[in-house]
Amino acid sequence: MTITQLLETQAETVGDKTFILCDDVAYSFRQIHEQAARVAVNLAKRGVKKDDKVVLLMGNCLEFVYVFLGAGRIGAVAVPINPLLKPDEIAYITGNSDAETLIMIPEFAPLLPKAKAILPRVKRIFILGEAIAGAESFSELLEPVDDIPPIVAASPDDAALIYTSGTTGMPKGVILTHSNYVWNARMITRAVDMAPTDRFFCVLPLFHVNAQVTSILSPLMVGADVLLMKKFNPFAILPMIEKYRATVLSAVPTIYNVMCRMAATQTFDLSSIRIFASGAAPLPEETYLETQRVLKRPLIMGYGLSEATCASAVANPRDPIKWNSVGSPLPYTGIRIVDNEGIDVPIGDVGDILVSGPAVMKGYYKNPKATEEVLKNGWLRTGDLGRIDEDGYVYIVGRSKDMIIRGGQNIYPQQIENMLMKIHGVEECCVVGIEEKRWGQEVLAVIKPSEGVTLNERDVINFCRDNLAGYKCPRFVRFVTELPKTATGKIKKNEVAAQFTSIAQE
Repeated sequence: MTITQLLETQAETVGDKTFILCDDVAYSFRQIHEQAARVAVNLAKRGVKKDDKVVLLMGNCLEFVYVFLGAGRIGAVAVPINPLLKPDEIAYITGNSDAETLIMIPEFAPLLPKAKAILPRVKRIFILGEAIAGAESFSELLEPVDDIPPIVAASPDDAALIYTSGTTGMPKGVILTHSNYVWNARMITRAVDMAPTDRFFCVLPLFHVNAQVTSILSPLMVGADVLLMKKFNPFAILPMIEKYRATVLSAVPTIYNVMCRMAATQTFDLSSIRIFASGAAPLPEETYLETQRVLKRPLIMGYGLSEATCASAVANPRDPIKWNSVGSPLPYTGIRIVDNEGIDVPIGDVGDILVSGPAVMKGYYKNPKATEEVLKNGWLRTGDLGRIDEDGYVYIVGRSKDMIIRGGQNIYPQQIENMLMKIHGVEECCVVGIEEKRWGQEVLAVIKPSEGVTLNERDVINFCRDNLAGYKCPRFVRFVTELPKTATGKIKKNEVAAQFTSIAQE
């Protein structure tokens, strides 16, 4: 099955049921299907063919949904891009993907002349809102069509190119097929008992796989509906849950921190919530405990990466919740923990995480070398470190490239970060290794204090010495007002390390 077939099937099965609720307007499965089909047919009329790449440079909006769900009808491939990226980054992804079609928000209109000059391959541009010189209005793609042709894409065909955040170099295009997407949505709905009565609250950006799979395709799979937040506002989340009776929210730890601060001083009716889910970044123990104390709803964790479509493991709310575990592998998904030789380690030991199953990517676009490095014998080398306990629960220890080696001792930054978050006044933190002649690497903790709180280096180090083995304790502590992050809330550790690289030498 393809994404577009899934939409078409649900339009036929539960056509008049609400699928998306946006800006207080309800859109049925049939309406979304009709609009998605119109967009696809009108793109084809303008020359878009099977396997052509279509860049989606926009935020959370119905237009994104129409293209993403409908592109399979003509076999086109979506290339979602974070509109907050710098122009050079957007140009690189657009060029690397070989896209000939660009759909953008009006804010990028001033850059259009430059874009046309540096992206000669782009033949057609559509803009949300009024047409401008060099760009048709997206509304032209919503014009009625005489005939809806059969769906061209097949299950093994490419559905999207998802570009990685580029934390280790230039972004790589992850090729995800229709099969990848549909299977991953099926896995998630079965793992956490999704039902047609659920209302998914989509607050995360649609250009990222988390929102695409968890908040759009999973409800589509079971015939549930979606509450779509167009312009992200963390302070509107709790009021919207109360007003619209959302049952499922997938978010990141920083969002839950904001929600907890609001709920500590105001009262909101959250009784409709069945599941809060957290992913994309490590969940500090303090954040988990605060959500249970203040929000009083189940909070589960999940684990995944773009190269495995979205999720590979999710905690089931019916099982005993272990706050620091991402649960067990999803149905149809294999997870192994191996050593440097690729041999499975004993239960409880830390090693490299390998993932297999129908959600594993096809490969990196135009990058066979990088593909060969991570895909071996059907297993995806994730680059993450983890362990599995005797109950089959998976724990994420950190990124293998983030591991600090001090004097031959392996140090996992996430363990130190979890401890730092126990200190009153630590809002966010990041632990990285910096080069040092004597030990090879030293431990640096970079902390964002809570507003109005003053912390000092010595107290932080002493706290760690009281609670961690000596070799794990930070040698240096620095304080910042903000930590650089990706669109999904992951701290860009490479930028943090680069900023403080000379500390040990000084």
